[in-house]
Order: sequence, then structure tokens, then C-alpha cells
Amino acid sequence: MLSEPGRSPRSLTPLTDKIGALSSTNGILLILAATAALYFGRDILIPFSLALLISFAMAPVVLQLRKLGLPRTPAVLVVIVALSIAAVVFIVLVASQAIDLAGNLPRYQSNLEAKIQSIKEVAPGGGLIDRLTAMVARLSEEATERAVAAAAPMGVEAAQGKPVPVQLVPPALTPLQLAWEVGAPLLEPFAIIGVVLVFSVFMLLEREDLRNRLIWLLGSKDLTRATAAMDDAAQRLSRFLLAQALLNFCYGAAFGAGLWVIGVPNPVLWGLLSAVLRFIPLVGTVSAALLPTILAFAVDPGWLMPLATIALFVVLDLITVNVGEPLLYGGSTGLSPFAVLFATIFWLTLWGIPGLLLAVPLTVCLAVLGRHVPQFGFLDVLLGSTPALTPEAHFYQRILAGDPLEASELAERGLQGQSRQALFESMILPAIHLAQADRQRGALDGPQRAAVWGGILTAVADLDEDGQDTPPAVLCLGARDELDQAAALMTGQILAEKGIACRYGDRGGAVPEAIDVPVVMAAHAGIVTEHQLGRLIRRLRRRIGPDAMLVVGLLGPRELSGEMPDGLEAHTVVVRGFSAIVAAVTQWTPKPAGNGGGETGREAMPEPSGIASA
Repeated sequence: MLSEPGRSPRSLTPLTDKIGALSSTNGILLILAATAALYFGRDILIPFSLALLISFAMAPVVLQLRKLGLPRTPAVLVVIVALSIAAVVFIVLVASQAIDLAGNLPRYQSNLEAKIQSIKEVAPGGGLIDRLTAMVARLSEEATERAVAAAAPMGVEAAQGKPVPVQLVPPALTPLQLAWEVGAPLLEPFAIIGVVLVFSVFMLLEREDLRNRLIWLLGSKDLTRATAAMDDAAQRLSRFLLAQALLNFCYGAAFGAGLWVIGVPNPVLWGLLSAVLRFIPLVGTVSAALLPTILAFAVDPGWLMPLATIALFVVLDLITVNVGEPLLYGGSTGLSPFAVLFATIFWLTLWGIPGLLLAVPLTVCLAVLGRHVPQFGFLDVLLGSTPALTPEAHFYQRILAGDPLEASELAERGLQGQSRQALFESMILPAIHLAQADRQRGALDGPQRAAVWGGILTAVADLDEDGQDTPPAVLCLGARDELDQAAALMTGQILAEKGIACRYGDRGGAVPEAIDVPVVMAAHAGIVTEHQLGRLIRRLRRRIGPDAMLVVGLLGPRELSGEMPDGLEAHTVVVRGFSAIVAAVTQWTPKPAGNGGGETGREAMPEPSGIASA
């Protein structure tokens, strides 16, 4: 930023450095002070925020006009004038339609009374409604009689010369006074609209200067992060606002056309209102359908028109929510559903109806601030759409909470978007490593450890489809405990997808007495030293005999793996990772006869040795 002549450059200490020095108590006080400032300064901040919203929405349009060769000032004026004309046309159409509707309302009174009477006759407890109505009428008559009785003495007092209360009637208003009485309430909204337009023009004209000042506030010492925050906020808001305007316009046109086909009066009015009300989150959509449904209820002597109106709303809303919004919005806002609900309530409480319009855009700005400024990272956690817990942490947390059912559901949902091996590598195997780390630091006592180990094994077992009818070719073993047994079960499921049937032994590397499979695979999901690995191989080799092929699969944390042994025994291989395990087992598993020229078995395969890495 350039300094003016004769003035020293401004200190470039970023605001984030100052905020980072605040204590937790000061941070809470800062949030409370900011909330109070938002509330008491709403008369100024609401027009400013509306102008900011318009500037974000119109900035891409101004940029396109400038690319066509139009200078900045004329481009901004063209956009603002076009926006003003559109607003005036909208107001005129809505006002004319509302006046026409108001003139026709008395015609619908008889239909409305007849329909209410039919509901009273059909609804259960109709007699109760009649009794309540009669009671209200009786109370009203009694109140009238008491009022007449109280007024009677006044006539006597007047006859006796006593003073009588006199009511002063103001004189009739002159045309000028009448014009003031009618026009005064309109001055404030038109003044707000004028202020918003002035702010919008200024923001569009001084866009680069305002951007530079915000970058200084976010932290000029870290231009990369500050620029990313500004670009992220501008792109998200611009895409969201333009997509929302396009989607709401299409929704309003479709809703108005549908009401015209159904026969609901003034479909243009309801189409325009629905397009505008949909900018208000949560309540806007319902409000857009409620008014024409009530009108259809009053207009139609039967029930076809209101039911058709409700059906039209439901169909359009389902299409909009499930097709239109994901297609146009995508991840443009980056807000969670909870954030939208919280923002709606928060801004409605602070700013009323304008807060409803500004709730989502302002919350997007807060979420972007939390995403790019570390001191406000809690805002991204609370408001952002990114899950707070990683998949493996979420899975392990549900196991710790004693809820293996939800953990199994998480794993099953994970299979819908990725392969089984990818799910194991991204969620369950890292969760096993988290459990082992907790055991190493003593965070799990005996009963809790048993529950966690068993929960992980159960969740993995629930993913087994168990659809193999062929004789097993591989025996899968867990090297030590239930976690290794879960790793063996995961490996077996991956092998089953390759067409290799597996059977499973007990935990701790226990081998059945009779070995009738050509390959034994032992999974180890923890940290293993060279000595421990050599002892495991010797123990297994004594049980399975010298002729069976032994594949030891290491699935522990790669960064903590120790040195591997050299000079392995014959028919023994040590590999690391699911892919290497599958490759080794597939190499040693006999192939069925008749696939490409004769039977091939393990004798036809080269002897692996040493260690392979995935």
C-alpha cells in the first residue's frame, strides 16, 4: 500500500497478531462486545451489509462489462440503474397484483364460510366447537348489557345538571396534511434504499482499495493467506448469490405458471413473492406456499385447488432441493446445516427481517475467516461443512463411546463411495493404530481395552459378505490379539473380492491342527521389531510345517516400523501393506485348471524372498 506524500507509512502489524495475544477471557469479552455492537449499530450496519451483499453479487457483472471495453464508472452505473429498474418493476407488479387481489377478496367470503362450516361438521368434536362459539357470543352479549347499564346513569346525571364527559373530535385533515400522514411512513424505507444504493455504488467503484484495506486487516505480513481468504470469500459469495438468484427466479416462474394452470387467482403475484421469499432461509420457502394455498382454499368451493397447490409446492421443492441446489450451489457456501439454522436464529434476533436475508452471506464470511485465519479457527469448526473429525477419528470415537453399531454404519456408508481396501486404509486401519497408541500411553484400562478391541473386530466382521462357496485357499491369522485378527479379517475380505476364498483362525496366531490350505497369511497391525518378527515367523513355521507358504503382512504405522530381518526361511515372505499382501498371496495361491492352458500351481511360481513394500 502506497503512503501519501509527507506521511510515514502505516505500521503493517496484522490484526491477527494482536488477536493472537488475547487470552481466552478477553476473547469471550471481544465476542460479546462485537455482538452488542452489531445489535446497537444495526441502523447503520444493516444498510452497509445489504450494500456489501449487492456489491458481491454485482461484481462479476461489472467485471464482464469492463472486459467488453466499458470503463469502470459507466459499468457500475449501468448495473445499478438496471438493478433499480428491476426493483421498481417488481414493486409495481406486486402492488398492482395486490390491489387486484384485495378488490376480489369479498367475492371469496361465501366459499370460505361454507368450507369452515363443512370442517366443523366433519371434524371430531364439532359439538365442542359449536358450544365454544355459543359461549363466546353469550359473553359478548353480557358485556354489551353491562356497558349499557353503566351508561344509563350518565343520562340521569345529565338531567340533574352534573358534568358529562366530552370527547374532542379533531378537525378534518387538509390535503397537505393527508399527504404527509400517508407519505411519512414511506420515507424511512426509501431512505434506507437510497443509502444502500449509495453504498453499493461506492463499494463497486472502490472495490480494489477496499480489498487492499481488508488484506491489511487480515494480515499484510502473510499476503498469501490474506489473499486466499479474500478470494475465497468473494468467490463463494458471488457464486452463491448468483446461483441463488437464478434458482429462485426459475422456481418463481415455475410456481407462478403452475398456479395459473391450477386456476389460483393472481399467479404473477405468488410467483414473484415466492422468488423473493426463497432468499430467506428456512421460513421463506414455507411462506411462499402458505399464502396461495390459503387463497386456493378460499376460492375453490371444493378441495381440488388447495390440494393441487400443495402438491405443486411439494414437487417443485423436492426438485429444487435435490436437483437444483446441488447442481448450482455445490460446495459454494461451505456451511453445515447446523450453521444455517444457527445463523438464521442469530441474525433474526439481532436484526429482525433484514437479518434473515443476510444470515447466510454473513455466516459465509465468518466461516471463511475461520478457515484462513488461525486465531478464528473455531469458527470454521462450528460453521464449516468440513467434518470436525476425520473418518478414522470418528470411527474410533464411536468405538470408545461403546457404540459399535454406529461405527459399523460409518464403515458401511464408507463403502458406498470407495473400494473396500480404500476404506480399510483410510478409516479402520488408522483407527486400529489410534487404539494401539492409547494402549501404549496407558489411556485404556483392562475392561475398556477389551471393549474397544472387541468393538473394532465386530465392526470389521459386520462388513464381511460371506458369499464364498469355494473351498478356502488361504488361512488368515491374527498375529497377537483382536486388533491383528481384525486386520486379518480385512485382508481376507480384500482377497475374497479377488476370488480367493479364506478361512480364519483364532486370535493370537493360533493355527488349527490340520492345515489343508496352501497359503497361511499372518497379519500384524502394530509396531514390530526385528526380534519380535523373527520369533513370530519361527512360531508359525513350527505349527504349519515346512511346505505351507507363509505370508506375514505388516499393517502397522509405516513411520514407526522397525528393521526387518534378513535371510528368511524358504516359502516365507514378509510384505507391508494390503496391496503387497494381496500380490504375494495371489502369487502363491494355486490357479484353477483350464484357464489358459493347463494347471498351474505354486510350484510354477518363482520363490519370493525378503521384504516387499506396498
